[in-house]
Amino acid sequence: MSLIELKNAVKEYAAGDITVRALNDINLTVEQGEVIVVLGESGSGKSTLLNIMGGLDVLTAGEIFLEGKPYTNFKDIEMSKLRRQKFGFIFQSYNLLPLLTIYENIIAPLLLDQKRVQRKDVEKLSESLGIKEQLDKFPNQLSGGQQQRAAIVRALINHPKVIFADEPTGNLDKDTGEQVITCLIHAVKEEGATLVMVTHNEKLSSYADRVIRMENGKEIGQK
Repeated sequence: MSLIELKNAVKEYAAGDITVRALNDINLTVEQGEVIVVLGESGSGKSTLLNIMGGLDVLTAGEIFLEGKPYTNFKDIEMSKLRRQKFGFIFQSYNLLPLLTIYENIIAPLLLDQKRVQRKDVEKLSESLGIKEQLDKFPNQLSGGQQQRAAIVRALINHPKVIFADEPTGNLDKDTGEQVITCLIHAVKEEGATLVMVTHNEKLSSYADRVIRMENGKEIGQK
C-alpha cells in the first residue's frame, strides 16, 4: 500500500472568465521513506500538487488517499487534525512567529494538539541541525539559514509521516542552501519520514530518490 496516492487528480481555478487547470488528471503514488523532488517552472503546477497532497487545498475532481484512506473531502476540522498529526511543512519564507522564541515556535504545533512537550526532545533534534544554542533567541536574531533549520525542527518535532517542503532554499544563498538541504535530508532519513520537495532548482534533484517533472499541470516525466 502506498503512503499517498492521487487518482485522476484535477485542480481548477477561476481567473475572471477563464478556468485555469492547475492540475490535469494526475496519477501519482508516494512510498514511505522516499525523498521526492518535484521540478517545474513557475506555473507548472508543482506547488499546487504539494498543497493538494498536504491538505492545504482541495481537489476539483479525483481522489487522494493516505495509507489507503481517502481524505479528498475532509472538512476543515478533520483536515487541520490530519495536517497536525501526520504532516510537516517547510516554506520558503520560514513562517516563524516573530514574537515567539525559536523554542516556542517549534513547540507551538504540539501545544495546539495538547501534546506533552519535552524540552530534551527539542534540544536533541535542534542539536542535530546545529541550532541548539539558538532556542531561546527570537527569529530576527538568527540568520536565514538558522531560521530555516528552526522551521525544519518544527516540521519534524511531531514525528510526521510526510514532510512537504516548498522551495525551502529559495531565500538562501547557494552555500547556505546546500547546508540546509543536507541537514533536511539527514533529519528526514533519521526520522524515517517521507519528503516531498518542490523546486525549480535542477541541482536539488541530486538529493532525490525520485524526480517528478511538471509542466502545464501535467506530470511529464519521472526518473
